[in-house]
Amino acid sequence: MYLELSDADTRKVVAEVFYSGKADRMSFTAYEEDLPLEAVELLIERGKQLLSPTIEEVP
Repeated sequence: MYLELSDADTRKVVAEVFYSGKADRMSFTAYEEDLPLEAVELLIERGKQLLSPTIEEVP
């Protein structure tokens, strides 16, 4: 599963967060330089929220 960040003007993907369930790890890839830090932080945070598996506790 992955989440992409695209440039609003060109619609080109500039970064992505990828979660591998098989490897149980998340990775970040930037395809452009000089991305705004706020955008990178938001992408990573949203990736953690949306892509990471949730573990339900059993009472």
